Amino acid sequence: MSMKLLRAGIVSFFLLLTGLTALAQTITGSVVDAQTNEPLPFVNVFISNTTKGTQTDVKGAFVLKVQTAGYAKVVASMVGYKTVEQEFVLRPDETRRLAIRLSVDTKFLNEVKISGKRDRQWKRLYKDFEREFLGRSKNARNSAVKNPYDVDVIRKRGTLTANAAKSIEIDNKALGYHLSYQLEGFESSGEAYQFSGQLLFKPMPPANETEARTWERNRNETYRGSLRHFLAAVVQKKSRQEGFRVYLEEAPAEKLRRSRYFKNNSLIEINVDTLAKFNAALQRVTIRGQRYEIHYLHRSDPQNWYFDLNEEVSWLEIKSDFLAFSYNGIVENSRQLETIGSMSKRRVADLLPEDFLPTDTAPSDRVEDSGVIPHYQKQEKIILTTDRDAYIPGDTVHFQLQVMDATSYAPSAQSLVYLTIRTPQQWIEQQKIWVARGSYRGRWVIPDSLKGTYQLIAHNQWARNFDERFWARKNIRIITDSGPVSAASDTVQLRFFPESGTLLAGVPNRVGISSFTVEGHPVSVQGWLITAKGDTLCGFKSNDRGYGDFFMTPPADETVKAVFGHNRVQEFLKASPKGFIMQTDALRDSVVSVRLINTLRPAEWKPLRFIVHLRGQLLFEALITPKSPITFIKIPREDLEGTGVMQLLLLDALNQPIASRAFYQPAEEEQTVFSPHLFEAELYGCRLDSGIWSGTPLSLKSLDLLLLTHPIRSYHSATPDAFKYESGISLKGQITQPSGKPISGVSVLGLVNADSTRLSFDIKTNEAGRYVTPPLQFFGNADVVIQVQSDKAARTVINPDTLPEYVPQWLWFPTASTTEKQMQQLINQWRNTNTSDIQSASNGPRRDFRRNYASASETILINDRLMDGQSFLQILVKKGKNIKVDNDGAYFADMGNSKANGKRTALFIDGLSTNWESVQTLKWINIEAIDLLKEPSAVKALGSEPTNGAINVLLKPESTFLSSQNIKRIIVRGFER
Repeated sequence: MSMKLLRAGIVSFFLLLTGLTALAQTITGSVVDAQTNEPLPFVNVFISNTTKGTQTDVKGAFVLKVQTAGYAKVVASMVGYKTVEQEFVLRPDETRRLAIRLSVDTKFLNEVKISGKRDRQWKRLYKDFEREFLGRSKNARNSAVKNPYDVDVIRKRGTLTANAAKSIEIDNKALGYHLSYQLEGFESSGEAYQFSGQLLFKPMPPANETEARTWERNRNETYRGSLRHFLAAVVQKKSRQEGFRVYLEEAPAEKLRRSRYFKNNSLIEINVDTLAKFNAALQRVTIRGQRYEIHYLHRSDPQNWYFDLNEEVSWLEIKSDFLAFSYNGIVENSRQLETIGSMSKRRVADLLPEDFLPTDTAPSDRVEDSGVIPHYQKQEKIILTTDRDAYIPGDTVHFQLQVMDATSYAPSAQSLVYLTIRTPQQWIEQQKIWVARGSYRGRWVIPDSLKGTYQLIAHNQWARNFDERFWARKNIRIITDSGPVSAASDTVQLRFFPESGTLLAGVPNRVGISSFTVEGHPVSVQGWLITAKGDTLCGFKSNDRGYGDFFMTPPADETVKAVFGHNRVQEFLKASPKGFIMQTDALRDSVVSVRLINTLRPAEWKPLRFIVHLRGQLLFEALITPKSPITFIKIPREDLEGTGVMQLLLLDALNQPIASRAFYQPAEEEQTVFSPHLFEAELYGCRLDSGIWSGTPLSLKSLDLLLLTHPIRSYHSATPDAFKYESGISLKGQITQPSGKPISGVSVLGLVNADSTRLSFDIKTNEAGRYVTPPLQFFGNADVVIQVQSDKAARTVINPDTLPEYVPQWLWFPTASTTEKQMQQLINQWRNTNTSDIQSASNGPRRDFRRNYASASETILINDRLMDGQSFLQILVKKGKNIKVDNDGAYFADMGNSKANGKRTALFIDGLSTNWESVQTLKWINIEAIDLLKEPSAVKALGSEPTNGAINVLLKPESTFLSSQNIKRIIVRGFER
């Protein structure tokens, strides 16, 4: 595959019956044993992938009535015999007679013996097969395989393979079909899947009229946005009316090169209807073979590739010169087609018979169903790691940033990340880092003036839509002679965590406790909970890692205090008089058990939604109506796909959380490596790589204690997308009059000169006089020139924004432990270092961006004593060689320039193009030097016509001449290299 943006899939189904002829056709014939020629009764004969099927009678005969003419594939199958397929074109009003001979399948007995062994490992593999085979949609959750033990499943080298001697029988209660699927092949790996077979649909009888209407609605919704819907819309030349948008790439992009933000990709929208070629004789349509990006606007898919889009996004990769399909959208050879993205999520539970026709029109509202939790929003995770936890002044901090999709862990193609270094009181520095392909390695040299604890915080603009606690953070300590604050003298903070988020009065509650110092060091504490009356409720204790848990029954309407240490007192949590809590046992290998406890009156018991999700992906769902104060829920672990931090959510009728609890789902394969950084990213204030847990196996019990004692990242968020993705650095500022009054609607021109980049912009100020440039991409320090062109004011003041747009908060975070020996080594290292030699990182000699060329043909240096009182024109006439000056400009005589031929020498001030009138008042006191440029390469570097030459006037640093011309020059720090 050239691109796998999401899980890619190739579902090999074959053409059933094409054509739109209204006349009736008949297929008749007989089926016999190939060896004995005896008739075979009860053989299944059907047209593949349709509802048209029958069985042979006692004489082996069958009759099929078909409503449409065209290409057909007839399938005959029977247990113990090899399946036979016959393909042909059925003409209008034709009666086609078939003679079918079935041969005994010698492999059948062996396969039956294999299917008799069904152990625990098979059950786990079968669950994986069922998820890939049926899918993960709402339709799949309402479908069930009736004969699972007829499926043989194995996994070799990461590839899941399945086969079945008998047809797989499926009841799809979402769409109202019974499916008989003759599986011919199935393979699934972590990157792709493919399966093929013959499928017969049998409509199920509805229980009542309501169920019939529900099935009709679900079938129509399933059809909308499907591949068949898209191709049928192309046939009718209504793809846009039906909600599809089709794009071609200007240049094909691999996965990591494609931006996760739609607007940043080079795509061209096309009208695919005009590309279709029709063959009326064959009732066949073809489109050219290439990769099409298809958006379906009428159904949301929060898990699509793009962060800034919510609709379904798919890619069709046609592997041949063209793709052929029928007038009703049926692909002739699906092996030529690879679907990627939203369409590839459709599996067997989302299939409709090919003789199905929709009974509604394209919806006006977007359908919400994507296998994710309510109010789900795509997030990115940023992982920040450093080479050490403690340094001395002058050390270099080597760090790594990883940016990934928070749900799938797919690396983000590109992202602008801000790395902030700060103390609790102030920010020290903020770097702008362009992260490409999901990873960046950088460094920061510690200034010799710093000491103490500093926090490194990494975020991007998109992260500002979500809880700041879950941004990437890392505390480092800078050690000097005095050393850090010792844990013994640091203030201890206790934090209490009710198991499901709420403390409920009158019932036993499990409560987690964390005990850390203000500096972030773990401390073991022991204490008691005391009521206002002086009664002791219970004791509590944390271990030397700073964590613990205990059970207590909080009293109603009574204040409780925690007493610990040397008579330290802290307010305890207030209990709610009524509500729900979830007591969860997630330590068993086979099942997650939940006790749902409530203190409501029976009249207040309402239906609730209980779900389990993995980073926003819906894994388990149930509708629960309490019938007593305690409701028991058991979830087999084999039903929960994936590994990592999973969350239980109890939601009300408005899908608002009532209670939540996180647990860890381990990997089934022993070779899967536990990732501490990915685990940490799901929690706030958790450090596993700090030395606290080093050398200790992380048991399920240890992870459960961590999940109990930390806030968990929420994927259930109704936060609007207030902050959008940044594809570069936007320069911002305000234009005012000298009095400070903002000037609106004026043009702001700019030029950005970096080491290898030259960018320009032309924008206008808003009503508040503010200007914002389009996103710019440049690295290192850049020379930025801003000029205002205004007829509203002769003099303007340019005020560029110099402070960061946003500085992250300092939030409490654990600090890595440092042994006494390590501490002393750092102190000795600091003492032995000559602090006078310690320097911050240097970018080397600063480049003079005014001179964007290698050298000048001649440079006139301004001598204050000799040129006192002279103007620029006087200096030019007296000191310049072969140069002539008049009222219209200057001319290099030795280059053949003159007023007569109009070859005027270009004029620049500090590398900025200007006109002759603007320098009439320029005096010697403002000038540092004048460069005369005659070499074509030097003149071209300034952007002028090489044959005419150029004059570049270099101003003194203290000169105010540019500001008098409404020009301001600043140095802006671009992306870190």
